[in-house]
Amino acid sequence: MMPDNKKRGMLETFLEYLIPENNNHLWEYSKEVVQEAKIKNAPFKETYTDKAYIHTWLAWQKTPGRQLHDAIKQKFLVPTNPQAQIFVNWFKSLYDL
Repeated sequence: MMPDNKKRGMLETFLEYLIPENNNHLWEYSKEVVQEAKIKNAPFKETYTDKAYIHTWLAWQKTPGRQLHDAIKQKFLVPTNPQAQIFVNWFKSLYDL
């Protein structure tokens, strides 16, 4: 269950909200590439498609191969999307940050 308690998915599904708008073209292309890889029998499970999307996109950043938490620290992923802000605000409130 996603942080909005409505959509199904995993952390990587949610992280799409953190991709900067000026990088949307590359995000869309990473999804196309992953789909093409699946057609060519890439062995990842269908349930891991969102993981493949985000990690493909991260591989094309200034410093490739970052782990998810580090991608946030390096500001490759930014929580400015309103959907992300709802979660960020809840998280900060929960942990008194």
